[in-house]
Amino acid sequence: MDHKEFFRDAISALKRADHLTYMTLPLVKDNKLILTVLDNISLAMIHGMNAALEYERMYKRIMPLPENFNSRYHIFRDKLINKYNITIEEVELIRKLRDMIEAHKSSPVEFSRPDKFVICNENFRMKTVTVQDIKQYIVTTRNFLRKINVVLK
Repeated sequence: MDHKEFFRDAISALKRADHLTYMTLPLVKDNKLILTVLDNISLAMIHGMNAALEYERMYKRIMPLPENFNSRYHIFRDKLINKYNITIEEVELIRKLRDMIEAHKSSPVEFSRPDKFVICNENFRMKTVTVQDIKQYIVTTRNFLRKINVVLK
């Protein structure tokens, strides 16, 4: 995929997350949707990161890119955040969302409470995600994609 397709997919995932958070979640009141929203926000952030990486690769400013997430994340963090004026908070959110989704996949126990979703690991350490957290992630993702869009144009 080229940088335009990655960016288009990022915007689409962000719109899905936004709609699920502000329209669907209050209507159905099922906090299991928080996982779907998290997944879409994570996709938006990763696709945004990949759009920037592919854009830089297209102009031969960075070497050919590996396929795995960790390598791409480190290249992005080390070489592009200053150039794209991206904050550490935005970069850390990419990793945090990815880790939460991985924790969910390997989690033996998860449950929902009013306005939050709880994920437990094997040692029963809990990670909670609230609707307020989700809304903040959406704002951060929107700002992140705005910065990426400025460079891509």
